Amino acid sequence: MDIRIIVADDHPVILAGISVAIRQAGVGQVVGEATTPQGLLELLTHTPCDVLVTDYRMPGEGHRDGLGLLDDIRAAWPDLPIVVVTAVMNAALYREMIDAGAIGLVDKTSDVNEIPQAILAAQRGDRYLSRNVDALAGKRRSMDIRVAALEDLSPRELEILKLFSEGMSVTEIARSTSRGMSTVSQQKTSAMRKLGLTSDAQIFDYVRSRRSD
Repeated sequence: MDIRIIVADDHPVILAGISVAIRQAGVGQVVGEATTPQGLLELLTHTPCDVLVTDYRMPGEGHRDGLGLLDDIRAAWPDLPIVVVTAVMNAALYREMIDAGAIGLVDKTSDVNEIPQAILAAQRGDRYLSRNVDALAGKRRSMDIRVAALEDLSPRELEILKLFSEGMSVTEIARSTSRGMSTVSQQKTSAMRKLGLTSDAQIFDYVRSRRSD
């Protein structure tokens, strides 16, 4: 029996490309498409499917996206395998997606043919990480992404990261916390290493996503 697949992405060209790749690979039947979080939830309510392939960031009025959307889908359909297709290149957020219930992660820079592979793995109950996700996470495919979560940071590391994500510089953080600049810098570096973050932009991206879930 064909795998029934729902596909969601707010970019029509990407949505069409994913659906075409699925049909050409012959892994299943696309039974519905959505371009907003609300549209996806309504589609899932009325259309039975075996695997969901969804974008991570899919803004829409009236409903949250990202981790919040994954949480809502998992709460309503706990047994539905979810493959996330994302432009995010952030090992810490990959960990959060897995924790939120995604069984497959495919980045949008990967070969589109990895999506059918991810669908087949998800249908079997196996985790799938696309090659680029796998390389960034630094782990072999189908293994847990062993980077820390925000809750695993020390209180001081957590404080530094949150202040930095709010736009404060290392100098400003040192002044407001009465710590030396070298200490603040070391704590920031330690937090980034634990989370698998490699740039300031990834800090903003990760903390912002965590606040919106």
